[in-house]
Amino acid sequence: MSLMTEKNGIIRASCYDEDIHTALGTTTKYKGRIRTWPGLTLLVLLLGIASFFIPYGAYKNRQARLEQARRAGRFKFNRHKIRGGVGLDVPDLVSDDGIIGNPKQYPATACQLPNYVSKNGKLYAIADNGTEVPFKIKGINWFGMEQLNAIPFGLWQNADNGTTVYQIASFLSSYKFNSIRLPLMIQHILMNQAPNPTLINRSENRAISIRSYFSLLKSIIKALQYREIAVVLSLHTLTVADTGGLWYNEHISYEDYLTAVDLLTSNLCSDDYWNVLGIDLKNEPYQATWGDKSDTDFVEAAEKIGNRMLSGCPKWLAFVEGVFESREAIIDGKLMEYNDWYGGGLAGAEEVGVHLNQHQKLVWAPHYYSSSVYPQDYFYSHPNRDEATGLLDAYGELSNKTLRKRIEGTMESMFGFLASDHGPALLMGEFGGLYSRDQHPKKTAQRTIDIIIDIISSPNWAGGFVWSLNPESIFQYSRPEEYGDFKEGLLKSDWLTADENYLQALRKMDSMQHLRKLPCFTDERSR
Repeated sequence: MSLMTEKNGIIRASCYDEDIHTALGTTTKYKGRIRTWPGLTLLVLLLGIASFFIPYGAYKNRQARLEQARRAGRFKFNRHKIRGGVGLDVPDLVSDDGIIGNPKQYPATACQLPNYVSKNGKLYAIADNGTEVPFKIKGINWFGMEQLNAIPFGLWQNADNGTTVYQIASFLSSYKFNSIRLPLMIQHILMNQAPNPTLINRSENRAISIRSYFSLLKSIIKALQYREIAVVLSLHTLTVADTGGLWYNEHISYEDYLTAVDLLTSNLCSDDYWNVLGIDLKNEPYQATWGDKSDTDFVEAAEKIGNRMLSGCPKWLAFVEGVFESREAIIDGKLMEYNDWYGGGLAGAEEVGVHLNQHQKLVWAPHYYSSSVYPQDYFYSHPNRDEATGLLDAYGELSNKTLRKRIEGTMESMFGFLASDHGPALLMGEFGGLYSRDQHPKKTAQRTIDIIIDIISSPNWAGGFVWSLNPESIFQYSRPEEYGDFKEGLLKSDWLTADENYLQALRKMDSMQHLRKLPCFTDERSR
């Protein structure tokens, strides 16, 4: 910008100079203008310059402060990102107040709740106009809402540890996880229990409401929706004191259980929560029976609970686990006796299936774990079990080939026969164990998880949900001769760092055909 300058004036000599001759009547009266006008002009000019530079300087200072604040905000945001190798780059949300990754509320979407169906061994989202999009699940369990404090773990972000819902969703999206299974408690649903406010940093989770159980659940679903991540609601526990081997106990009646289902459908079955896939009807009903028409018959219970859900939300899916039984089968050429994993016993479904009032709404969702949960004999060669402690005091680790045969054989006996390209989808509702903390010399637990991942990524499976995101996940056996509490999840204890070995193992699921983000259907089209 250029500055204006004044021209120098020519000062005439005095009229009283004897050598100057003047004409009569032509005298000019200056009245002091020669002395005052240039000063006034300079003053006005200086005021004009000042009126420009003072606001301009203030503007520049404000911009500098804003830039400094943006840099500080970006530094803070990056410092609390979950670290774990190289994932996809996902764009970050910046609020109208300049805060990165901590919205006051998530932007509304125009997405409609699809009709979710289960057929041809896959899941489908179907739009109102008939558009069908098949998809498979690379999912993870995130627990906490099914426990005393009624809130998922990890949301206490501080200077040293903890994270936010936004960071969790961004991390999962960048590593191609497209679904979360959220365990819930029946008692909390019925009471609309407010979560423990000390377990969340509210200033870093501004869009998350903790007024009540449902306000928390809704706001978490919305946060995951921003990354197009699906949600499966697992009816996990009955009360604080009872996880529930059945769907009722002395404190929670069968009708209470159905009322909880009604509350979920009435609150969440809408376009506002289009990313909810449905309900896992009962987690690990290990005290139940299969198809015997008794009060503990889980076939009848699954049909009744599933139909109750469909009456309130016909677009959702019913995820059905198995029971718990002892069984024997010929595996790897040998007759073996073993137990189902809790939630894994679907052998009875070969004779007695689950039939819902709506077609193509059933999803089989059994569980299978490594020896970290219990060192079953079939994981080892020549196992010798101490009758007093239940530990193996002698055993041999199997070759990769033999271990895979044992796992495939037991899976086939429990539920693997349900995998097909024409029936309901089969996925793993839970799988896992110790991975990086496996203490077997030949990494039997780790190799088991690798084999599970390989199997559920095959064409006739619909994927699965690993247990779990939480570093507080407890497993009892780091090796078969050692019992204790051994903790490991996909995230490490600071909730800021991923277990890169485990993350890399789960990347094998990325090759599944039809693994994609949940489709968003609008009035005209899907994206």
